[in-house]
Amino acid sequence: MIHLPAIADALARIAILVSVYGALVMAAFLLFLVMRRDRKERRLAQSQTNARALLREVMTAVTRGGETGPAYAKAIDEERLAAVTHLSQLVRGEDRERLTEFVERNRLLEAIADRARRGSRAKRVDAIRLLGNIGGVQAVSTLTGIIRDDRDPALQLEAAAMLAKLSALPAPDVLITALDLERASVSRVHRALFRALAPAHAAELRRLAGRRLPSGLRAVIIDALGWTGDYSGLPALAEAAKDPDPEIRLSALRAARRIDHPASAGWVLALLDDPDETVRAQAALGCAALGLRRAVPQLDAMRTDKSAWVRLRAGEALQALRRAPA
Repeated sequence: MIHLPAIADALARIAILVSVYGALVMAAFLLFLVMRRDRKERRLAQSQTNARALLREVMTAVTRGGETGPAYAKAIDEERLAAVTHLSQLVRGEDRERLTEFVERNRLLEAIADRARRGSRAKRVDAIRLLGNIGGVQAVSTLTGIIRDDRDPALQLEAAAMLAKLSALPAPDVLITALDLERASVSRVHRALFRALAPAHAAELRRLAGRRLPSGLRAVIIDALGWTGDYSGLPALAEAAKDPDPEIRLSALRAARRIDHPASAGWVLALLDDPDETVRAQAALGCAALGLRRAVPQLDAMRTDKSAWVRLRAGEALQALRRAPA
């Protein structure tokens, strides 16, 4: 017959053993966590030390010339690219040109170009932006290839934006074909791209302004004429001012304000009577920008326009004209 006290003693001993071994296991686990955290912190500290040493070597090689040191030799391509990426955000002018030479000399651009062509969209965007920050012949060639051959519109636009930053956008007709702008929806980004390429491609833009193109694309081209700094585009603006699409007439007004030539006065004055209220408002600002004092009576009458927007712009134009020296 089993006595209850004996059973209680056995259970107590088992409980004590479980508690002791449990405490030992918990202590071992906590020690493991502490050691792992310590190793991780040591590795992180060493990694940061190596990264700083690598960045100093690359910066010295770029800004002062000369060769890299042991930190660069021991670094893997990922670490070298990280140093170049960081440095590309800091350097300007001649130092940026030296960075481009350094990257090309050390064959780092090939890895960046390869990332820009394949992989996830996020990684490709990062590589495309890095190419834009570094520049150089190979970077321009890679970005141009993405615009021409890629089928992802977002990546094409990203590459185009970097080419604009490098003042290396292709001719407007090439850009139109590559981005399929005769069928795609035209956005403010496209307008900014055409403005960026305008100074180098005035003749091509004048030719395109006379073509039968979708209204959105033609409006972008007309707008870009104002950024060419070329008075030869004034006849195209005068023609665009008669277009049935109000967006094209607005683009002509924006371009005329940018060029700021008195030859635009006649058709800018005529647009004060435009049926579209946005065009009338912009024409009022155009009169102020061109200093057209003879528009004062009409602008004064426009202060009773049915559109509050037109009334506001007419008042602003009148104030600007009255403040301007005679």
